[in-house]
Amino acid sequence: MPSETPRAYSSSPLHALLAHELSTLAPILGGIYGVWGLQLRPEGPASLTLPPHLLSGIVELTVDPEGMAEGALRCDCGQLPFASECFKLIVAQHVLDRVEHADLMAEQLARLLAPEGIALIFGFNPVSLWRFWLRRRRAGSQRQVHFSAAAAWRKPLQRAHLDVLQIRYVGRFSPWREGNPQGESGRLSHLLGRFRPSWLMIVRKRRSALTPLRLASVRADVKFNPALIPGAHRECA
Repeated sequence: MPSETPRAYSSSPLHALLAHELSTLAPILGGIYGVWGLQLRPEGPASLTLPPHLLSGIVELTVDPEGMAEGALRCDCGQLPFASECFKLIVAQHVLDRVEHADLMAEQLARLLAPEGIALIFGFNPVSLWRFWLRRRRAGSQRQVHFSAAAAWRKPLQRAHLDVLQIRYVGRFSPWREGNPQGESGRLSHLLGRFRPSWLMIVRKRRSALTPLRLASVRADVKFNPALIPGAHRECA
């Protein structure tokens, strides 16, 4: 089966984009505490790692063109065999681009996230110049990328009881232009920010604000044989 790996994810422009995406997470990771995190990333150079974080450990899985996750285990990325609510952080880098059923993936993220856990999700922007560049390099692949806007994932995530806190856009406007994306500043850059190649969605799993109350047991004699309150008198005919 043809594979787009050597031509796309190992190419210099896309490698630089993936590295820049992870670098933008540094300020966010500094405020997340916990034991375990999960990083789902596309196939490509293994040298790309998360910025310094405060978690005890990160489980890294690489998602291949067929949607299979490989690393410490091999499984379908839509059916990750981890215990529920075991990750305080989930970084999904261009994993949703390969998923056809949004609700199933949203439910999977909601199941794995601990209460108040954070999911950082990257996707390709469908209105950027990178869309045409990527499609040329993925020609012949049996599984194409789904270019979905960040707004398209808002409702599936909300149905899974996940709160979308913020949506950002990162990366260089053009894959043919060299330079640091952070150097593209100014008013024009601000106005055209939504045409950048990647969107970053910051999602949090809400903690239930309801405290279950234990109902007091009802005495059987009161329920079936109500009596008058003390001092009450029955009127007699």
